[in-house]
Amino acid sequence: MIEPSKREHPLVLTIDDEISIRECFSDILEDSGYSVIKAENGRIGLEMIEKHCPDVILCDMKMPEVDGIEVVRTVHEQYSDIPIIVISGAGVLGDAIEAVREGAWDYLVKPLFNLKTLLQAVEKVLERARLIAENKEYQKSLERQTKELQREIHDRQKAEKKLIQSEKMAALGDLVAGVAHEINTPIGIGVTGISYLHDTTAAFQKLFDSGEAKRSDLENFLADCKEACQVTLTNLNSAAQLITGFKQIAVDQSSDERRTFNVKDYIEEVLFSLHPRIKKTKHTILIDCPDKLVVNSFPGAISQILTNLIMNSLLHGFETIEEGQITIAVETEKSSITLRYSDNGKGMTPEQRQRIFDPFYTTKRGAGGTGLGMHLVYNLVSEKLGGEIECDSTLNEGTLITIHIPNTTKQQPQTQQI
Repeated sequence: MIEPSKREHPLVLTIDDEISIRECFSDILEDSGYSVIKAENGRIGLEMIEKHCPDVILCDMKMPEVDGIEVVRTVHEQYSDIPIIVISGAGVLGDAIEAVREGAWDYLVKPLFNLKTLLQAVEKVLERARLIAENKEYQKSLERQTKELQREIHDRQKAEKKLIQSEKMAALGDLVAGVAHEINTPIGIGVTGISYLHDTTAAFQKLFDSGEAKRSDLENFLADCKEACQVTLTNLNSAAQLITGFKQIAVDQSSDERRTFNVKDYIEEVLFSLHPRIKKTKHTILIDCPDKLVVNSFPGAISQILTNLIMNSLLHGFETIEEGQITIAVETEKSSITLRYSDNGKGMTPEQRQRIFDPFYTTKRGAGGTGLGMHLVYNLVSEKLGGEIECDSTLNEGTLITIHIPNTTKQQPQTQQI
């Protein structure tokens, strides 16, 4: 069997128990460029359909063995893409209408006084079949493209997720490095203090054992001990405070768990963990937040958001500014809180403002910028915290980031400078 798509001429099957009609239809169709095969009844016609898969079927209604209705029903069930035109006598027009209901594409009434009607009917159903086939192929192509697009989107989301996680861990790594460096100073002083106390004790012990210790030696020894203990205790407390603050921030950033916390205290902890970076600059940070504002949310997300915003200001906003100012203001609005983060840095162009939350967009590409920091902030606000974020910035006039997060509060703000 030759596949329909590879045929030189469309193949028409004529099923009719009258030989004169079969021959007449065959002549007009072949003269018009069609190939024709013929069957004298419905049973043979069905066999030829299975064997040749014609492009068009012309089928009489009243035939022995298998009538036209049965042929139409079988073709509709098994070969629904093949157009079938029923040929009915004027006296059995109702059968033709029933055949159309069963799946026939068209019907003609015998006798056909103008055989052009037959040709027009064949051309019409062939055109319809062609359009249906093209539509199906288009749908298949569209489905393939959709699947490919979905796969690409899934792969990109997966890659973005990995990159964002890497960005988070890199930020945590920077935090660890900064805090570790900051802890070295009080620990070093503490070690020096203990070493001095050890040496002083050994010297006094030697005097005491030799019986040469005097009251003044004891007084000097006690004074040295007090000073060494004071210096050591002060610096060890400072180191302990650094470790405690860092530990909570690090746990929050790595666990992403919900818990209840005081917002102002937590902001101060975040700023304390960033102190190694901030102290190298002359920039100041103001906190404007209610003292007793307690929320049940994701502190790790808030820590990452503030860290990225502050680092963005330090790296971009204050790039050419020696003494900048950052303000973190928090206020309550019924069942939500609003966090307004602003700096008086160099601001952004309209294009930069429009693309600030786009993944991989950065103005520091050659300087190691990944372009994922603010995209991470957007995802944390919209997905993790279920909130909304907006950016308002004008060139040379600073930047304002407004974040709305679901929650409740009753306290009034109080300004503090660090």
